[in-house]
Amino acid sequence: MAKYDPLTDFLKRHERGEIRMSFQRLEEVLGARLPPSARYDRTWWGNTSHRTRVQAHAWLNAGWNVETVDLTRELVTFTRGRS
Repeated sequence: MAKYDPLTDFLKRHERGEIRMSFQRLEEVLGARLPPSARYDRTWWGNTSHRTRVQAHAWLNAGWNVETVDLTRELVTFTRGRS
């Protein structure tokens, strides 16, 4: 199992159009810490299918996108099927 597979599974189980979660909750879902860059580099949260952005594959493959990320408050909002 790849590091971000638990996030894909989590998102696939949700049908509502928006999920807002703290980075801490996301780490609970993953069972692992986010890399430091997730806390300071907004591009880490980009909706890109570039092969090196394995984290983005997790939400994109589940049919979700990152709508907003608040690095100060450590919150991310995923939306279903929009970018």
